[in-house]
Amino acid sequence: MSTKNNNTTGIFCDHGPTLWQTNHSGVLANNRLAVKDVFAVKGERNSAGNPHWFKTAKPAQNTASSVNKLMTAGCNFIGFTHTDELAYSLEGNNIHYGAAQNPKLKGHACGGSSMGSAAAVAANLADIGLGTDTGGSIRIPASYCGLYGIRPSHNVIEKDGLIPLAPPFDTIGWLTQSAELLSDVGNVLLPNQAINNVDTLVICEPLFELVDPVLQAPLKQLLEKTKPNFKHHKEFELPNSSLLSELADSFRVLQGRAIAKTHKDWLQLPGQLPQFAPAIAARFNMALALTDQEEQEALKVQIQWQTLIAKNLNTNSCLFLPTTPTTAPKLGADTSALRMQIITLSAIAGLSGSAQVHLPLADLTNDHPYGFSLMMSHGNDKSLLACVKHLAAHFKQDTPA
Repeated sequence: MSTKNNNTTGIFCDHGPTLWQTNHSGVLANNRLAVKDVFAVKGERNSAGNPHWFKTAKPAQNTASSVNKLMTAGCNFIGFTHTDELAYSLEGNNIHYGAAQNPKLKGHACGGSSMGSAAAVAANLADIGLGTDTGGSIRIPASYCGLYGIRPSHNVIEKDGLIPLAPPFDTIGWLTQSAELLSDVGNVLLPNQAINNVDTLVICEPLFELVDPVLQAPLKQLLEKTKPNFKHHKEFELPNSSLLSELADSFRVLQGRAIAKTHKDWLQLPGQLPQFAPAIAARFNMALALTDQEEQEALKVQIQWQTLIAKNLNTNSCLFLPTTPTTAPKLGADTSALRMQIITLSAIAGLSGSAQVHLPLADLTNDHPYGFSLMMSHGNDKSLLACVKHLAAHFKQDTPA
């Protein structure tokens, strides 16, 4: 599959299998599957978004179990999709392979790092976009491209055959155009879990202040439309606002330390320094320079958030929260400041190991895709997917024909 076609620039990789199907029946029969180029397929190499990685990679001995499960369920593998380098970006712009233009918003970014998978689904070139989410790499593209996207609870899906970024935070997620298909994929990939009735909506008002002022009113309208679907409404008890301001930096440090431990040897191979985009190179250098002391301080913040989530959420409640502070930025825009604003929101699930789903249900007058997220505590993925499916159906009924 070529990346030279204007419609697929920055979406599909040149390497890997295409139109590969191992089972023509199953619960996901004939759904087109686009797979982020960090998942192993037996006999194939991955680039992880970097030509140097691809050059030095060896063909995989086995296919990742997550891919195997989807193939057994009847999916049609249509191609590997591009990612930001080693998935260490939320931008969706690869200096080696190009940037995928947002199919729902011409001239704007898809977000990253699961950019190719998101663009493939948003452009209706695929039905399911398999990707990863470490710091927001499923949730941000879902928000920008108007898709449903899930970051599952940490470690509920096996990560064998996955090129890691930061193992303590890496999750396998997916993107779809519908809540129904999002849930169907969950039935294939997620373990057996109790499905509880989610009757309580938890609201954290200070989170709304982290969103662009022009989006605060639409977001509150979405909240008001969501509330009637829940029997109870509860405020998220935040002991002090400084905890919000510490989120992004704490996540940056803990993620960076994990990345340094995972990739230090490869990054420091003598005479083989890989070429990275300047912003990504700077992040790797930052990660390598972090100290034990910085990690210990960040861990204290993580423990505080884990305690807060345990106190505020249970098996019958979900948190309503903004997914991104803005709609999709223009392609090539400087997003360095935006990155930390995004992480302030996305780090809540990351630091607590929670499950989060983006719902693309905003109806903005400028046609920019936008929506909101629901989040549940660890291990409640199927309850969350059932809740999302119900809520999406309710929103659909309320939409004028």
